[in-house]
Amino acid sequence: MKAYFISDLHLGAREIENPELQRERVNGLFAQILKDATHLFVVGDFFDFWFEYKTVIPKQYFPVLFYLQKMREKGIEVHYLAGNHDFFLGTFFDRYLDVKTHADEAVVELKSKRFFIFHGDGVDPDDKGYRILKRILRSAFNQKLFRLIHPDLGIRLAKLVSGTSRKYNKVNLKKRSEDAYVRFAEQKFAEGFDYVVMGHRHNPLVHEAQGKKYVNLGDWIVNYSYAVFDGNDLKLKFFTNQSQRAPK
Repeated sequence: MKAYFISDLHLGAREIENPELQRERVNGLFAQILKDATHLFVVGDFFDFWFEYKTVIPKQYFPVLFYLQKMREKGIEVHYLAGNHDFFLGTFFDRYLDVKTHADEAVVELKSKRFFIFHGDGVDPDDKGYRILKRILRSAFNQKLFRLIHPDLGIRLAKLVSGTSRKYNKVNLKKRSEDAYVRFAEQKFAEGFDYVVMGHRHNPLVHEAQGKKYVNLGDWIVNYSYAVFDGNDLKLKFFTNQSQRAPK
């Protein structure tokens, strides 16, 4: 048993300060996952923007989609949870890559331990505006309207909005404490979960209570953080040096 958890890579974002470094470390982690993983959980905002058209897939994402396919071919179980930047996953991942997608949370059991996994958007009660926006964006009718826009224009427009949204959230999230997320996690502990795993805040964190653990996965823009469950415990890790990269 070796389950990896990652979130908030925001692949394709224009604001990534060092895209070469990000690409190198993402490839290094994926190579390591191919080497020894049994599971991979992508806990939202894998891409900076993902909208599934019926016949179009953004070409810049081909390398990472190929990695996901290789993982499945090796028998690694892959789960993809929607975030606030990749909220519309459609059927592509399930149908063509055999990746299990989750529109919101995922509840899984690994080695008799119960996991509650969720991107984390909307957990803070002050996120009332976002909760309304989430309903609008995920509306089937509005998604049909968006599909009428040519993909070249639609994707460009969405990336512009996505970048603005991320800048706003970055400032907004920094102003808020972790209290709402910790309270949410402890509520899940009371419901019988052993581990709560979230992202969204871009702030790697471990909180333990009552012998249970909440891990916020941080991001792959600044922190390059992720978590691994080895069948005994869930640990937060940082991918920061050459020794963590699988050999080519």
